[in-house]
Amino acid sequence: MLKDLGTPARGLVRSAGLPREIRRRRTVLALVVLAACTLIVLDARRSVSSPVEPLRHAAAAVFGPLESGATSARQPVDNLRDRFAELDRLQAENEKLQADNAKLTSELRTTDYARKRAAELDRLLKLAPAFTMTPARVIGIGAAQSFHHTVTIDAGTADGVRPDMTVLNGDGLVGRVVRATDATATVLLIGDRNSTVGGRLNSTLALGFVSGRGEPGGTLDYRLVDQRARPKAGDRIVTWGSRGNAPYVPGVPIGTITSVTPSPGALGTTATVKPFVDPTRIDTVGVVTGPPARAPRAVLTPAQER
Repeated sequence: MLKDLGTPARGLVRSAGLPREIRRRRTVLALVVLAACTLIVLDARRSVSSPVEPLRHAAAAVFGPLESGATSARQPVDNLRDRFAELDRLQAENEKLQADNAKLTSELRTTDYARKRAAELDRLLKLAPAFTMTPARVIGIGAAQSFHHTVTIDAGTADGVRPDMTVLNGDGLVGRVVRATDATATVLLIGDRNSTVGGRLNSTLALGFVSGRGEPGGTLDYRLVDQRARPKAGDRIVTWGSRGNAPYVPGVPIGTITSVTPSPGALGTTATVKPFVDPTRIDTVGVVTGPPARAPRAVLTPAQER
């Protein structure tokens, strides 16, 4: 009968074997689960007599050396990684310390410069407290017009600076203003050949004229009017002043006499003067822009008229 069914009947016979295969797989899975549960129950107390203990020791004997070897092989790699991390940290700290050191060095240099400028301003105020001054800084040095020894300052007509004004610093007389713009001014140094300043001996009040030599060091010549005056090395010279305080105000230190040379037949005695102001180290200066701040002078009368 089945033979008469032909090909479709044979396919049904083969499909009838599929449920049997599935039952076989399920049976194997159930046995595996049952065995696992049995081992878990037997090893629950973790005793020496446990039938699983020999299996555990055997596994430890096999896999223990492999695990120890893997750990030993990995240890140098971990150490190398930690060493690179430590080097990166030390390098970062070193760079930070270098940056902090550079910043502190810059602040220290700036602080020193600010301290020196403050000291110069303080000495400037002590040198000429009776006059109104405009502080300024030297921002250039070089020739101007027909002069050779000049400096440029950062104060001009907008600050009250005009030509023929006295310029000084905390050491003494620097020179006079010869030209001024809105924001700057050119100062002729007293060491220039075209500079002549009326000077007075501080010890004897003898009058003379201080002239520049045009030398880089700023050495000056001093010629006294009075031929009987006998200056000596170490005497100090101050300005005697000009009419209307232009271009020089009185009482500003000029320099010290270093040597005296007799001048037969010439006007008075000639002396060599070392100026108090070093022309190569001028920074902060003051321009006298106002008259002396003083009370009116008292009137003196002869004794017979009292």
